[in-house]
Amino acid sequence: MSTFKNDVYDICDAVANEFSGWTFASGQFKNKSLKHSDLIVHPGFGFERGTTPLQPSVTVNNKRAIKLSKQLLGVGRATSIVNFQVIAHALVHTPENFRLGALIVEERDAFLTAAKTTPAVQQRTLDIADAYPLLVATMKDGIAFIETHYALLSEEALLKASPPVYTTRHENSPYDQMEKQKGVDMCIVRTLLGDFEFVERYLSDDFKTIFPKRMDELNKIIDALPRLKRLYSGTGVTI
Repeated sequence: MSTFKNDVYDICDAVANEFSGWTFASGQFKNKSLKHSDLIVHPGFGFERGTTPLQPSVTVNNKRAIKLSKQLLGVGRATSIVNFQVIAHALVHTPENFRLGALIVEERDAFLTAAKTTPAVQQRTLDIADAYPLLVATMKDGIAFIETHYALLSEEALLKASPPVYTTRHENSPYDQMEKQKGVDMCIVRTLLGDFEFVERYLSDDFKTIFPKRMDELNKIIDALPRLKRLYSGTGVTI
């Protein structure tokens, strides 16, 4: 029997076919054309009783960064993530009322009647029958952001140009590419480049962040630096 989730995924499969090099699997759009990194547009689905939010983000996963993260921290994490909500002002293809996210539902009229939603939620709610063009727009905006904010010509260029630089939609959406987990991930990236001083500088009080730094994870990287420095000195790589 067809389910709402399967129906949404079928639409996503059709959307992926519109974009060369992209596929849809495991709930996300992925491009694996680069040898060193995977490019992802993640819809941010979360299925529950015939509904799912659409909260997209773009992700870049560098394979060596993930490997080093697993080695040092015990878990492989995304190299870079940017949520659409933060860059909503820069979206071009996504209709304005959906730039902060949407709610896809199985039957919009029935849902709105039963849920007693606010006008703001109603504007962001759409029937699954209308989801295809919105998901196409999501892909267009995601791909455009990746192509304009990441250096994709080579792995070295990508790593050296990380994190991506962009403006946020307002002051309540801080630029967070050096915050919390993302800050740790950038330390992993700089370590791959042999920039070991960056890690020590990031750990210092002179490097200001909005949120507390993840000291437990940062100390694991610091503990590994002597070994990584020796390895880099001998081979030019850390992993």
